[in-house]
Amino acid sequence: MTATAFLQHTMTLTAHPLQRAGAYALASLAGVSDPRTVTGEQFRTVVTRMVDDLIATSTVAKGQPGWYLFGVSYVLWPNCALHYKSKRTPEGIAAWRACPPADSWPSAPCTLCGRPAAAWYGKGDIPLGASVEHRNTTARDHEGTPMCFPCVSSFHALPYACTASGGLLNGIHTWDERFMARITQSEVRDNLRGILARGNLKGGGGTFALELAALKALRWWDHRVTAGVQTLQFSNNNQDQKFQSEVMEQPLAEWLRSTLRCSGRRSGFRYLAHAQATAKVSGLRMLSWRAFHHPEQIPSRAIGWLREQILNPPSCAAPGSIPAAVTPLAPLIRSYLVEVLHVLESDVTHVVAVAHRVADVVADDDKRLKKFTVATRRPNDLKAWFKAEIADWSRKRPAEAESDPFISVRQWRVLFDSGNTSWSARELLFVATFEELATRGAKVAAVEEGTSDEDFKTLDTDDQD
Repeated sequence: MTATAFLQHTMTLTAHPLQRAGAYALASLAGVSDPRTVTGEQFRTVVTRMVDDLIATSTVAKGQPGWYLFGVSYVLWPNCALHYKSKRTPEGIAAWRACPPADSWPSAPCTLCGRPAAAWYGKGDIPLGASVEHRNTTARDHEGTPMCFPCVSSFHALPYACTASGGLLNGIHTWDERFMARITQSEVRDNLRGILARGNLKGGGGTFALELAALKALRWWDHRVTAGVQTLQFSNNNQDQKFQSEVMEQPLAEWLRSTLRCSGRRSGFRYLAHAQATAKVSGLRMLSWRAFHHPEQIPSRAIGWLREQILNPPSCAAPGSIPAAVTPLAPLIRSYLVEVLHVLESDVTHVVAVAHRVADVVADDDKRLKKFTVATRRPNDLKAWFKAEIADWSRKRPAEAESDPFISVRQWRVLFDSGNTSWSARELLFVATFEELATRGAKVAAVEEGTSDEDFKTLDTDDQD
């Protein structure tokens, strides 16, 4: 088989996230969405373009516009032709990126896709693809890793799929093929501008920029997300190899996407993001980070923020008023518990029923309401509060108590004896109670009208382009 004949069927997608990211970038450069539809002619045109970009950056002084791709080469290909004066010529760079003649191909399959390998490749072409304990430096007396030319070219396309920042390349990956194509097309468009204009690897974007980019991509997407979303941060630098990956599971990815597409969730999302903020990081960025690292914290942070608003209201709020955030935020938290944290809907129904009963006894008693609010901070305090209310309920309404208890055995078990899910139920109880109070006409304070984060200026849009 000749190299030309082989390249008539060029691209494939493998199980390697970095190969996939590069393959989608190569496809985007070819003007198609699916790497598997790239023709041999398109493939050769893109490879030539990438070589031309390398040749152009090879003559740019450090710090000048156009040097960016040269800097990325230290992160991706530390031993490549760009780093040797004798090879840093158009001919030397083209030779590095050329497909070996078919008669020199090894008798070995490509490690990634199983097709005939074109050569043995090493650190000069293959980025680190696992933890640092799995180095990709070629061992002594070994020839390297056998790979076909399309697969190694996918790795060569990574500067177009990922953005450099702080000595690392940052990318987003998903097994949802349509969503992966959309993400990569956007990254390629932005990176093409950066390759021409940037003179260093110092990235902007602020804190947790990669996680925020993933969140924005999700909320811009107008189809159901069928797989989780993965962030990739890596460096192949000789002195400091790194590889780090975090995954947002599919239920959370789809839920976040729905917060823009479902009108009933959109207003609550601003409050949810605002509640995640810390002294140094805006709410939207902290929400993005928690979505990848600690998704279980998102509803508890929102409810903690609500509790603080209720216990320590702003001076402009009327005494005994309920924060305006309660009404839009409560159903959003409820949907998060069910769709993301997989709390049973039957348990949610039980908790909401208890919340209505709690509202019955605190609606006209500010002192009792405050005691309930404080008690929800700790399970034992909440148990004590319920025991006191059960006794009071029994004394005042003995007839109803037998057939209609203040809290049933099943409801008690959901709140306190359901293992890891009980904390979710107690958090839900708090917000559902105030939601019910607001529904009954309790005074609502028009304060904390969401977040003023700059990031929202580009987030709430129906189209990314």
